Order: sequence, then C-alpha cells, then structure tokens
Amino acid sequence: MNNNTANTLADAFESVRNLTKFYFSKLDDKHYHDENNINGFKTNSAFWLLAHLVWTEHSLIIYGIGNREMEIPWLDKYSFGSNPELIESEPSIEEVRDKLENVHIIAMEIIRNLTDEQLEEDNHLGATFGSSKSKKSLLMHAIRHEPMHVGQLSLILKSKGVKLT
Repeated sequence: MNNNTANTLADAFESVRNLTKFYFSKLDDKHYHDENNINGFKTNSAFWLLAHLVWTEHSLIIYGIGNREMEIPWLDKYSFGSNPELIESEPSIEEVRDKLENVHIIAMEIIRNLTDEQLEEDNHLGATFGSSKSKKSLLMHAIRHEPMHVGQLSLILKSKGVKLT
C-alpha cells in the first residue's frame, strides 16, 4: 500500500492542529464568548471558531473522505454560513474541546489509511476545490482552512494583550 502522500498530508494537518491548540491554550476560558469588533465589524467568538473547527474536520474528513459520521448533536449549529446569534443552547467549552480531539484522532486514522490511489477518488461531498472533486483536494482545503481561523484567533488574543511568544 503506497500512502506516502496521505502521510505527508496528515503530517501537515497535525502541524496545523498543533498551532491551533497552542493558540487556544493562550486564551483564558472567560474570553471564549467575548464579542469582538474590528472597525465596527463583529467577528465570531473564539468559542464559535473552536466549534466550527470541529464541524469542519468532521464534515470534510470524517464524512467527505471517510464517508462516516459521528453523533455530535450541536455540530450543524457551527457550520459554514451559520448565524451565531441564532444559537440558543451551546455545549460546554470542555465538550467542544473533547470533540475537537476525538474528531481529529479519527480523521488522522482515516487520512493515514488512504492510498495514493484513494486520494484521487471523488470525495463524498461532491465538493469541488481547484477544479477537482478528489479526496486529496478536499483534504488540502481542510489543511488550508484551519489556519485562516487561527489567524482570527490570533487577532482575538492580541486584542486581549496576550503575548504569543
């Protein structure tokens, strides 16, 4: 089984996730739900970003590549395009952190077990990235998506005076 490409992409995703965990470790729990404004534009809270990353990895990797689903009742509240102001009840920060870890473990298992040939198969979402519907293009999108939200978290941390060194 040749899965060199899958393992390289999994390593890249692990590197991204380690950075994500580092940034979230710098945020005090009392600031997870803070409203953040940049020049009058209201941004998502750190809590929403955390839950959204669970939704993203589950949707793109667990389902989109692995064709599996996990039972996470609140997941779709944090989907792309969802409105945080319409969320009536939220899970605890601890639950979201646990799900982030659980989803990631399963996602890494799925990725590391893909052959190079399977990476070229169409993804289960039917989503196109860069004119390709391959599982590989979906995985590469997942890898580049997460750091965008880490950038948002970085701004939140800086606005709180948190040093990132």
